[in-house]
Amino acid sequence: MKNVKNIFIGAVGLLIGLSSCSDEFLKDKKDYNNMTTIDVYSDPQQATAVFATIYKQILSRYNSPLCGSDPLMRQDQSTGGKQNIFSEEMTGWKSSYYTGQIVKNVKAGNHIANPPYWNDPRNNVKNFNNFERFTLFPTVYVINDYIKEIDRSRSLIADDEFWNRLKGQAMFARAWLYFDAAREWGGFPYYCTELDMPENGDRSPRLPMQECIDKVCADFEAAAKLLPAKWDGENYGRFTSVAALAMSARARLFMASPIFNANWDDPSSKRWQAALTANLTALEAAKQAGYGTSVTDIESWDKAFYNYNGAFNPESIITVLMNDDPLVPGTFNKWESKIRPSAVASNDGAGIPAPEEILRAFPMKDGKTAIAENGYDDEKFYRNRDPRFYRTFAFSGCEWPGLKKQFWLFSYKYSNEESNMYRYTDGKKGDSGANGKSRAIVWKMADPAIAVGAEETSGTDVMEYRYGELLLNVAECYAAQGKAGECLNYLGQIRSRVGISSANNYGLGNISDRYQLIKAVLNERQIELAYEGKRSWDLKRWLLFEGGAGFDPNIGGGYNSANGYYDPEASWGAGWKIYDGKDGRPEYSKSNNILTKLGMKPLSGTKHTSKIWGYDLDNAHAVPEYIGSEVNHPLVDNELFKAVPGITRSMNDAERDIAFDKLEAFYDGVGMKTYDPIEKMGHKYGMESGSKETDQNFLFAWRGWYYIYPIHYDMYDPAKGNNWIEQTAGWMIENKTPSCLTVDEQNGTYYYCTPEE
Repeated sequence: MKNVKNIFIGAVGLLIGLSSCSDEFLKDKKDYNNMTTIDVYSDPQQATAVFATIYKQILSRYNSPLCGSDPLMRQDQSTGGKQNIFSEEMTGWKSSYYTGQIVKNVKAGNHIANPPYWNDPRNNVKNFNNFERFTLFPTVYVINDYIKEIDRSRSLIADDEFWNRLKGQAMFARAWLYFDAAREWGGFPYYCTELDMPENGDRSPRLPMQECIDKVCADFEAAAKLLPAKWDGENYGRFTSVAALAMSARARLFMASPIFNANWDDPSSKRWQAALTANLTALEAAKQAGYGTSVTDIESWDKAFYNYNGAFNPESIITVLMNDDPLVPGTFNKWESKIRPSAVASNDGAGIPAPEEILRAFPMKDGKTAIAENGYDDEKFYRNRDPRFYRTFAFSGCEWPGLKKQFWLFSYKYSNEESNMYRYTDGKKGDSGANGKSRAIVWKMADPAIAVGAEETSGTDVMEYRYGELLLNVAECYAAQGKAGECLNYLGQIRSRVGISSANNYGLGNISDRYQLIKAVLNERQIELAYEGKRSWDLKRWLLFEGGAGFDPNIGGGYNSANGYYDPEASWGAGWKIYDGKDGRPEYSKSNNILTKLGMKPLSGTKHTSKIWGYDLDNAHAVPEYIGSEVNHPLVDNELFKAVPGITRSMNDAERDIAFDKLEAFYDGVGMKTYDPIEKMGHKYGMESGSKETDQNFLFAWRGWYYIYPIHYDMYDPAKGNNWIEQTAGWMIENKTPSCLTVDEQNGTYYYCTPEE
């Protein structure tokens, strides 16, 4: 058991809210047991252990990098999965929410499961103290009560530093929960003192986003003054002053971004300046405390993800400690179980096949874009790529870290029967194993210390927020202000750390246009932070799905419910949009929006694609899939196949090139080919396709109102008494199936995108 996890165990017998014989504060909202305040707060270990329950509540369900931050507001990890598939990294866009279908969850307030916003509206009595429902305010009330008890109990233990550090961690937790809630659901009432805590019947309005973020940042900044820059020993993993400043900087960056800032396109925007100041402050504090010192080359960049378990990691500003004790369930890092294919794991999975869109996003070795003019060869897609490419993706011939076991990724024809026509060599069994595959899979952050069979119980810590992200935040603020030299300097620092040559600005060229600077930063974030749960947030805060112009398959695209077809070109620019020309917001159109300014294409109206390697796909090879526990295929005894050495993450360029030569000799010698799986094998095998006509016609339809989620319709039930709460703009208050043919039905009035004052 590691560090803070020890404290969790000590907290098992303590309830977070402890009754007080003298305090009537929120008496009707408490559901506490028998231990009195003085019993706990006169003992440093027990007072510390009480707050450990908050840590456990927030972080124990954070079980892989793809959870993003958002530690409490997600109802479960399946919700977390939905958030993080909305990117070029992950497949899985195909659902009724994101097609052209006319269903309640398209526009009504039941788009996501009840009840992630206010409290738990299912039971009026327990609205305020139902800690187990993992909703925002019950946890905030508990944190606030804890802070109050700290300030009342200082005379019991004469150690101001002890109390300040506990209070700072509590304030950090409160700010984190509010920030994550606000960036998904918009502004909240912000309860942080006895004076503004609600009673039953409270009808505090939703705060404007600027005011909400200001309060979040004030909490983080106040916490920073109470916390140490680092914790050592058994306390490692607790919130620090550097983490608090970095979170304030992240919140300011969100507030400056187009999702909330109608003035994002003004280089003199006050919100961009506030974000820059906050991020520079956080970066300087991190440097002074010794962060950012460990990553000097691609090897140390790679090891930062798994080589510091339980010990100070100079790259990690917020570390989520994972458990390595199988007797304590629910706190394991499940990343290995997500990324390992069956060929190197104790599962029947395929890992995470990498869509073509993310493979092409990574640049060449010299930092230039991966296009033919810069030396990119699509058949040899792995040649001369950015050093991070080889630490992020694995492909045929690679050897899984720590296992010394080589695996392969190609398809072959098993029989001429429709039911079992193709197989795949990643170990996923049967014909379905050939569905949705790619030439590469993800192995970023794979821990070589995790044995086969231990994928579900990994204790590898997760870097939720790291130094590289801070560098990118600063670069983005400078880009938005049009300060090319400063922006390129910080992008250069990111690339220098992984060994890209400084020639021609690390392959970035001499960009001066402000929009191109922003695009360069967003592209670099996509590469540097790939599969760390950050890309989907960037897509949302920059409105990169449709650029703020609107996207509606029904109003513009002629959606056909029978076959799922619509015209994505006609859909773009149609329907509801946040940038509507009202209340100080510019009006965006198909020809003038964020994407057209940045020279980027919308993700709405597209789907993930892939290419595969295929061996002799015109002829059947009826070999058994396995011999014993080993994956079998038609080429298992081929001499060229056996001559390919295991390609490891740690190979240098010369070693890798030798291995690539052997890999290509095998590829050419057996007649392996690169295919579009749909064109060669049929729609069934496409990355986001299928046998049905509606599956084949599927295109991802992210509408403009999806950027900030709605209040669930249950909140407006008269029995709950909550119909005074403003619905988020773009959504419907009514729980009914919309026509999807007019924007007038979208009657939410809470606008989160506002101009600066």
